[in-house]
Amino acid sequence: MNYIKQIITVTRWEYSRFFKPKNEAIGLIIMLLLSGALYFGGKYALSESIPEIKVFVLNDNNGTLTEILKNNFTVQQLACGQKDIFIKGLNENKNNVLLDIKNGTIELYAYKNNRDIKRLKTHLDIYHQQIEMQKLGLSAEQLASVLSPASTKETFIIKDNSSNRLILSYFFAGLMILAVFLSFAYQFTAITGEKQLRITEQIVSAISPQVWMDGKILGITLTGISSMITYSLLFILGGVIYFQFTGASVLTILEYLHLPSIALFLPFALIGVLIWNAILAAIASVITDPNNSGKSSLMMLPVVFVIASFLVTRDPDSGLSVFLSWFPLTSATSMPMRWAITEVGIWQLIGSFLILLLTFYLLRKIAAKIFRVSILLTGKEPSWSEVYKFVKMK
Repeated sequence: MNYIKQIITVTRWEYSRFFKPKNEAIGLIIMLLLSGALYFGGKYALSESIPEIKVFVLNDNNGTLTEILKNNFTVQQLACGQKDIFIKGLNENKNNVLLDIKNGTIELYAYKNNRDIKRLKTHLDIYHQQIEMQKLGLSAEQLASVLSPASTKETFIIKDNSSNRLILSYFFAGLMILAVFLSFAYQFTAITGEKQLRITEQIVSAISPQVWMDGKILGITLTGISSMITYSLLFILGGVIYFQFTGASVLTILEYLHLPSIALFLPFALIGVLIWNAILAAIASVITDPNNSGKSSLMMLPVVFVIASFLVTRDPDSGLSVFLSWFPLTSATSMPMRWAITEVGIWQLIGSFLILLLTFYLLRKIAAKIFRVSILLTGKEPSWSEVYKFVKMK
């Protein structure tokens, strides 16, 4: 059996070992049911009718405040001498609010601060503006003219991509985090479990460690990519359902799906997951006892680099963002995110992708070297200096 056929055999075995369509389907159904329950439950909870506040006004001599509030609230004048009785009754009449105008200051009395009180305060600001206008002799039209923003005509070379592209870039990063977590779980289970059961020695006696490592990396990467695609479809379906129930057009989901960005993300994500699987496989190879090994914490290292990619959204054209989009441990996520929200030259895309490919080629070689020696070790785990010697061995 030649190298390619051996790789395909190991890859298919690893892929079928971890990716179970039936389990994926059950998981999706459960997630849909939970999402639906959360959506309808939240919608029901928020739709419960909350009694609106009733506003009582005291000392509104010219009726200006009452006039401003009457279109948005139930407003009633409070008789003089009833203030103390009203305040004492707030414990029982919790939806009542008293506004007492004294020397240009509005005293507000209510049972507690809530959304209606905050909404009421915006109208009190309008009342304050009108009183100040009257003092200055300004009309409402004159004040609106003074407070209006500057009239500008804007022309940009790079057009605004809107928040939809930003949401898409966050979606890319979320998918990469998902793939990394899956890779961590599968590589840790596969390699450390096989070492403990002493299965690996029998397998590598039939095929080379490089073939075994390449097949394992490819198989688990395909598992991660398959899960990414599955959950992407789930999120799209969830978005369609959300827009349907909010009254928006189902086609609104297309505004978030920028196909060129998605087409760029897929190859970068594939190589990125391959790189992290190679690193995780190398780390898992030197772990003898997964329950007590200090090296197990390093299996979470990829998450740090993926999360670092979120810095790109702050300023996609900064020096840090450019570095992240070229550095091979972050570029798989950072470059598609940059390209989604700003202008990136074709030469940058090609250069970054070639570096990713070269990095994966070298890391798979290193992982196989570490794996070849570590499978023969028992007892004490190798130190980092010993791991370095493994890498240098021919």
